[in-house]
Formats: sequence, C-alpha cells, structure tokens
Amino acid sequence: MKVSLQMLSGRQDFLFTDEHSAQLPVVRITKIILENFKNVEYGEIDFYCGKYPVSYGQNADILGLYGQNGSGKTALIEALYILKQLLRGSKVQNLFSECINKNAKFAKLTFLFELQYEDGRIRKAMYEFCLDQIKITDDAEERMDAVQDFAAVPYSKYRVRVFDEVLSMSGPFHGSDQRMNPVIDTTGDERPFGPKSRHKFMIGPDKNNRKALDLEVNRRLASKRSQSFIFMPETLEYLKECADYSEYLQVILELNFYGLNYLFVVNTRSSGLIRLNLALLLHTPAGSFPIQTDRPTAMPQNVFVTVSHYITKVNTVIEQLVPGLSIELRSIAQQVMKDGSVGQMAEVIARRNGTELPLRDESDGIRRLISMLSLLTAAYNDPSFTLAIDEFDAGIFEYIWGELLEIFADKGLGQLIFTAHNLRPLEVISKKFLYFTSTDPKDRYVQLKSIARTNNMRNVYFRQIEHGNEEKVYNETKREAIMNALQSVKE
Repeated sequence: MKVSLQMLSGRQDFLFTDEHSAQLPVVRITKIILENFKNVEYGEIDFYCGKYPVSYGQNADILGLYGQNGSGKTALIEALYILKQLLRGSKVQNLFSECINKNAKFAKLTFLFELQYEDGRIRKAMYEFCLDQIKITDDAEERMDAVQDFAAVPYSKYRVRVFDEVLSMSGPFHGSDQRMNPVIDTTGDERPFGPKSRHKFMIGPDKNNRKALDLEVNRRLASKRSQSFIFMPETLEYLKECADYSEYLQVILELNFYGLNYLFVVNTRSSGLIRLNLALLLHTPAGSFPIQTDRPTAMPQNVFVTVSHYITKVNTVIEQLVPGLSIELRSIAQQVMKDGSVGQMAEVIARRNGTELPLRDESDGIRRLISMLSLLTAAYNDPSFTLAIDEFDAGIFEYIWGELLEIFADKGLGQLIFTAHNLRPLEVISKKFLYFTSTDPKDRYVQLKSIARTNNMRNVYFRQIEHGNEEKVYNETKREAIMNALQSVKE
C-alpha cells in the first residue's frame, strides 16, 4: 500500500521591525546536548542536517530514538518541550522542576540551530541555559501558579528557575562573516548582559544606564516567572523599541517566531488528552486548534470554517490509511461567544462505510492517528516545521507507521523527531537518521557503528542487545530470574 500526504501550503510573513521584514528562514535543530537532565548525565545528538549540508527547503531531516524503557528517550522530548516554552516566552511548568538529575544541583540544555535564508545565507545560533528548582514560598503569585499547574498536571512543591542563558551566533552579520560568539550572555556580572561589545547592537547608547536597569528588572521577573529573560515578551518589545535595527535581534525574533508557530512537541501528557478522550489537536496552516472530544466544542465562526476546510483536505490522507473512514466537523447549533459574536457549537463526526458516530466513540488509535496526521502533514510540506513526538507508534498499526516514515524520509521537507518502541522503522529508513540510548548515563545517546549499507538495522539492533559489542544499548535481563520473580508473587 502506497499513500501520499497532502496539505495546504502556508508560509507566513512576519514583520520583525517597522523598517525591516523578512520571511521566516528555514530553521533546523542541528544538535542537542543534555546534561544532568532526568537520567541523562550527558547526552549529545548530532542531527544528520547538522553533519551534512542540506539544500534550502529541499530535504526532510529525521531523528528516530530507540531504547529500552527508562533509558532517556522521553528526556529528549521533554527537553524540546521546555525549549519551545522558552523560545515562545512562556512559563516552564512547575512539574519540570523534577527533571533535574537527583545527583546534580542543576541541569544544562544546549540547542544548536541552523537558519537558511532564501538568498543562500546561512546563520547558526546556539542557545544554552540552566535549570534548577526553587521551593515554592507563601508568595500569593507563586501559590496561584502552583494551583494553575495543578489543574492540568501533577502538583509540584518546586518551580523552575531558568538561569545562565547564553545565545551565540555565527555567520554573516552586519557585513562580515563572524565566528560563533555570544550575543547575549547572562552568566557573568555584566549588566544587563554580556558581552558589552554587543550592547550597541542590542540596546543602543545607554549613557545613564537606564536601559540596563530596565532590562535588569526583566531578568528578575523572568527568574521569578520561570521564563527566559532573552525571549520573554517584555524583553523582545524593549529591544525592538530601544535598539537600532540589528541582524542579531532579527535572529532572536526569528527563533521566537519559530517557537511560537513552527516547533511542535507532543509529549505523553498531550497524548493523554487523546487517550482520556478529552481533546484532539488539529493543526492547520492558520494555526492549531484543540477540539474537545468528550463533548461538543464552542468555537468562533472563522475557526469553524478554517477547521472544516482543513478536514476536507486531510480526509484524502485518512481514507488512504484507513479505507472507508472520514471525519467531519459538524455544527450542532449556533453559539453566542463571550465577545458577543456568533459562533458554532460543533463536534467531530467519524464516518465509516456509511455509519456515523462521534469521533470519541472511535478507538484511541484512530483518534491519535488523526491528530498526528494534522501535524505530520505540516512537517511534510513545510521545511521550517519541526515536529517532535514521544511514542509516535503508540496505537498505530506497524505497517502504516513504516509507510508514513518511509514517505516522509523520501519526499518530506520538514524535521521529524520521534521516539518509538516499534522496530519497523529500522527496516525502512536510513541508519543516518537513527540514534539509540545506551546504558551509560554519561554517554546516553549513540549511533551503532560498522553498519554496512545492506545490513538490516532491526537485526543489527537485536544482535547488539544480545551480544553488546562496542555500544551497550541494553541492561541485560535474565529469563530465569524473571520466571522466578513471577512465580514468587503467588507464594
């Protein structure tokens, strides 16, 4: 069975300053380093696009991460989720305070990006930051944040503090080709940040240190709010107001826009909404819309029209993957919205071979597949779109899963990062896109070596588990010990 993915194309123009505008460049994550994050003391992943040049908007980039339970796969997705929150200037939820390794005082995360422009320019940016946990005090604002977190996720007695942020850049800037050097460095004593040589580009003349003082207030606010000082809305607005146009600021705004609109992370909590039959996330070229599945959803008229139009497009894919199945956003009644406008009360209907029923009555696998397809088609068609999914294969038929990945690797344009347990992808995508977790927490992510082009990666991985040559990728289990443990329970 061969299937194709289709979607409305939808690149957006973004006004970075009043005087300069630009289309978002193709943004790719090219390297990730985790230090003392969850059970990863040190883990480094070099993406294929970070090792070899990829032509502007021409090829997909994939990272598949495999390994046994509890070996560091989810840590990678959680790190990406934190990155998204910071780039978009949002609060990092309190529960992520539990991600700092128990044997360390703080965790450090590093992300390297490549930004490719249509005119051939290539810039690189490296964003580093540290996280630690601060005990929540009796401060009313902190208590309110904890309550808001508790409404959706497990309660935590600690909040996250983001500190020692460093944003470095390299490439063509202001008429010269520059090496990777910090543009904003908050690790030292310089205020509001170092190095001072960049102040003229970022904040302009500051004879009375007033701008530095204003930004210092932002730093303290960011620390208290569990936000990034660099990407918090107040800092971005201030930099746009007080600085002359700077190409460094342009890159900061491009990364912010990427985090807001083009980086999507589906972690286990997001998937839980689908498994609990509470909500379904549908991504369209006009934005992402969570649709309630346990009950009808009230939505503005323009959202109803946008999602309905998108669903007719994605149905062409659904019908190929699950013959006879299609979905529809059906209006139940008109709804007066909070702003007084007229909207729609609607629910998603599944139609299969002439029979209709609410989508909530379909299987978890079908609902998850529909939600994943809306994101996967975006990544398939847009070279700047990065999609990271934990346990991508959960509830999806193995053959379909392999087909989707093979198609993405062959004709896709964006970036796909996934963890999985199903080994079918090892047979259909190149080894260059695959990493494995090791048993060494100080070298957590590895690629298998000495693999011939004709080798079946699935067989190689099994042999590595059984015999463990150079890379130790599995903590050995003993069948006899498992049998004895199972039998001991009844005694």
